[in-house]
Amino acid sequence: MSKSLEDYLKGIYLLKKRKQYSNKNLAEYLNISPASVSEMIKKLSNENYLISEGRNIKLTKKGSDIAVNIIRKHRVWEVFLVEKLGYDKDEIHEEAEVLEHVTSEKMLQKLEKFLFYPKECPHGSPIFYDSDEFSEENMMKLSEAEEDDEIVILSVEDNIELYDYLREMDITIKESYKVTKKDPFNGPIYLENSNKKTKIIAYDAAKLIEIYRKKYEGE
Repeated sequence: MSKSLEDYLKGIYLLKKRKQYSNKNLAEYLNISPASVSEMIKKLSNENYLISEGRNIKLTKKGSDIAVNIIRKHRVWEVFLVEKLGYDKDEIHEEAEVLEHVTSEKMLQKLEKFLFYPKECPHGSPIFYDSDEFSEENMMKLSEAEEDDEIVILSVEDNIELYDYLREMDITIKESYKVTKKDPFNGPIYLENSNKKTKIIAYDAAKLIEIYRKKYEGE
């Protein structure tokens, strides 16, 4: 996918989120002519990246997924540049603009894991981990899950000791697990991953881990 197409989708997504979208604003955001924007909007519509109805523009799921992913790459790189390379916050945007377009999914996953899945970039903007698809009523702490629940770990509280603990346990955000056992009296919680490996999590740690409980048939 071309850098230009990714920039268009990202620009549309961000401007729509800010309720500032217009072809003129998109042209200013991308520093191009309004005529070029109109031509590209037609192309993106024909290729099912967006739906265009007069002045109303809406990204399809295909277009939105690409936009969110490129923003995610940008913000993860900003974290890396500040935390690991010592950049100042006002230096990182242009660097991340370049890096976001040359980052494969494999590299992104390894970078996220290396940084232990940061929740926001140095400017305070959130980093998404596909949690938008999860409904709030089935979000809870791991300590609240029941035996036989199938879960996805969404996030953990900002605690360096917890980070180190989960690294040692090889517990990964976004990975699915099954709760196989909960010992009584606030005892440890036993999780099984897709490879049938068991992870034993202390109850106090489980209280700091946010999960999504998958819905059962009929719920």
